[in-house]
Amino acid sequence: MFQRLAMASRNDFTRAFWICAAVTAISAIVSASFSVAALRGPGQPDVIAMYAAARSISLALVVLAVASFRSRDGVAAMAVTMGLVQLLDALIGLLLHDPFKTYGPLVISLMTFASLAWLLRTSPDA
Repeated sequence: MFQRLAMASRNDFTRAFWICAAVTAISAIVSASFSVAALRGPGQPDVIAMYAAARSISLALVVLAVASFRSRDGVAAMAVTMGLVQLLDALIGLLLHDPFKTYGPLVISLMTFASLAWLLRTSPDA
């Protein structure tokens, strides 16, 4: 019976890890996509948009790297980072009075923090 509980706990951790990694990766890739799209707009690319794209692409690559290393702490750190990035993006959307730029990032942020909470509640040592 204990072996079955340990197996269920291990499966819960694995599921929580990959869901948190996927949600965090989606958040980072969406953020990077919008940054790259800003560069491809009409006219000369804005220098600030170039810096934003460089940072967004870097964050996406780090999320993919820590997930591929199966690092719980790495995924957790990146989930906090991307959750905050999306939360601040939602605040910018709110200041711009743009519902699309407010609610989209807010939902992604909440999903990221929820998946992080689930990951942190599970134990990898089952």
